[in-house]
Amino acid sequence: MKTKYSTFILILFFNFITSSGLAQNKKYRKYFINGSAMLVSGMFDGTVESLTWHYDQGFKRRFPKANDAYWNPNVSWKNKYKNGNSLEGPKFPGSTTAFAFATDGYHLLRTCNRAVNTLEIVDYTEGCRKSKLARKEKWKQAGKDFLIYTAIRSIGFTLTYGVLFKRDPNYHQPTN
Repeated sequence: MKTKYSTFILILFFNFITSSGLAQNKKYRKYFINGSAMLVSGMFDGTVESLTWHYDQGFKRRFPKANDAYWNPNVSWKNKYKNGNSLEGPKFPGSTTAFAFATDGYHLLRTCNRAVNTLEIVDYTEGCRKSKLARKEKWKQAGKDFLIYTAIRSIGFTLTYGVLFKRDPNYHQPTN
């Protein structure tokens, strides 16, 4: 229940920021757009870590109808191979390398995370190239931005790993 309220508050906050005059200011718009990308990156990473380290007690508890064959890394890795058997080789060309993202949730989320980070690096680098700041000032700005974006990415991670998929210490895995 708390998570629903937290998500609602975040949506309201971002709506306020985008509709306010802050978003019209180029400096703040940069932080909003790039910060949003870092928030999403952290959320992808937090979900990946939740899948990996407490699938049953976090992710599956939140999404009980989730397809284990796709989302549970202890099972879904088999999707990359013919008949789920690594000895039979890849299920299709690239299923164990370039196209692993198409086989399971773990690899899909990792690929999305890398894509967001790569786009962010490209955008940030382009912004630095166009900046009229002196070289020393660019480094100061980059340091400040690093701290800000790292904090925002950490918030995204915490929202998923520490709040949405928080491990329930009282959870007992059902026995079959």
